[in-house]
Amino acid sequence: MATFLRRPAATMLKLRHRLSTPLRSWRRSITGKYEKSTPQWKFEEAQMRSSESRLWKQLMKAAGAGAIALLGFYTASKYLDLDDSRILFLFDAETAHNIAVNVGAASQPFRMLLGMWETHEMRVESDTMLATEFCGMSVKNCIGLAAGFDKNAQCMVGMLDLGFGFVEAGTVTPLPQAGNPKPRVFRLVEQKAVINRYGFNSEGHDAVAKRCEALEEYYELFRPRRIVGINIGKNKTSPDHIGDYVNGIKKLGKYADYLVVNVSSPNTPGLRNLQGEKELRELLTAVMEARNQLPKRPPFDYKDRRKKRRDAWVWSIQYQLGFFPSEEYYGNDDAKRPELPPLLVKIAPDVTHETLEGIAQVVKETKIDGIIISNTTIRRDFGFEHEHLNEAGGLSGAPVKDMSTKVIKDFYRLTEGKVPIIGVGGVSSGQDAYEKIKAGASLVQLYTGFIYGGTGLVSKIKKELSEALATDGFKSVQEAVGLDHKAGMSSELKGETGTKASPWYYFGLA
Repeated sequence: MATFLRRPAATMLKLRHRLSTPLRSWRRSITGKYEKSTPQWKFEEAQMRSSESRLWKQLMKAAGAGAIALLGFYTASKYLDLDDSRILFLFDAETAHNIAVNVGAASQPFRMLLGMWETHEMRVESDTMLATEFCGMSVKNCIGLAAGFDKNAQCMVGMLDLGFGFVEAGTVTPLPQAGNPKPRVFRLVEQKAVINRYGFNSEGHDAVAKRCEALEEYYELFRPRRIVGINIGKNKTSPDHIGDYVNGIKKLGKYADYLVVNVSSPNTPGLRNLQGEKELRELLTAVMEARNQLPKRPPFDYKDRRKKRRDAWVWSIQYQLGFFPSEEYYGNDDAKRPELPPLLVKIAPDVTHETLEGIAQVVKETKIDGIIISNTTIRRDFGFEHEHLNEAGGLSGAPVKDMSTKVIKDFYRLTEGKVPIIGVGGVSSGQDAYEKIKAGASLVQLYTGFIYGGTGLVSKIKKELSEALATDGFKSVQEAVGLDHKAGMSSELKGETGTKASPWYYFGLA
């Protein structure tokens, strides 16, 4: 089924070939066995044609039933106020997750039929203000999909087409592992939260590398500003955790726009111990050395790329339907990327201030490119009750929002804003994203909010964030990064507190 969703035309042709092969063999056998026009030959020929006809009728019925199901889904989601997230809530949490990944990995026409596609108008309207640079990479907008949704790099293209500026696949482990026993994912619907204890369920480096290899040609045609990150981890029973991360860099580094070292999942025993100053220094030193040994990437050849994109468009379904690409589609001539993929580390929201100071010190010493704040929390003291609240695992969603924002603020202050930050945790609106940005995050990711908000949430967040930036007088999201700290410093200098002023006031120019 998953193969059919990704390549329907190729699958149908292959099926037809498989159905026709025995029929052609049958035809050859009776042609040599009986003389044409004899009663026996006519009988065998009629039987053969009847069987072929029945096969194709069954196939067409199946296709018709599928089309009716798709149209029903589309009607329900668009006209009956029944969005995709609520439809998926008919299933248990992990089954819904798997369905969402497979739909995201489906072919482009299938996703467009379901409305899982951001229109050109929506993209241009929001991305103009939200385009930014991060660690030397040009990013089309600052809203991304966090690791954990697309664990095995199956639906990166579908999520980028949905409107995300960047997508992070993983966490990927060196060897395949099943993760923890089921059930291992629990919804806390009233709190818009999720508890999971997946435990790094992964298909492994080889499977993900093979999948990325197949997508590489697509990315070479369409990837400028469409950023793909890969989050790497260690196997649960591995005796050499540093070796696991180093192998991840070597195996997957050439496919990633950026790489993430995950030392903060609560579902792998002993993993969070790697956040200690000594352990983290040893690990980051090793992975930075491995990253620096990756082959350097050449700059984009935009002239050749533009020609390839034009040639590729001729074979697209949009062109066949009479749609022609705008010049903006062929843009991105100023997109940048560094010679080596930036390397980031992902930490937990539960770190103490002392541990955070140690992490900041190690990050500066090892010259790691950036940090992601934060992963899920093991805390449960949020002042609410729920039947699943005491399930083991990491809690994500709305309750984590303030925790992660505080850690972002503290880390930004400890590093004086010199280490780029990706903010994650409890983002479900443009205002939530704006709070992370003002606290010091250059980019923002979401995952649990996507579960409850559905596919339309991405465009909604971008629109709300653009409006918030415009209201405060900013022309670009980059101008608002760390605004809370700049406002605080200006207030101290002016001897004023709690006074709302123009953006120029925060920079000391008012």
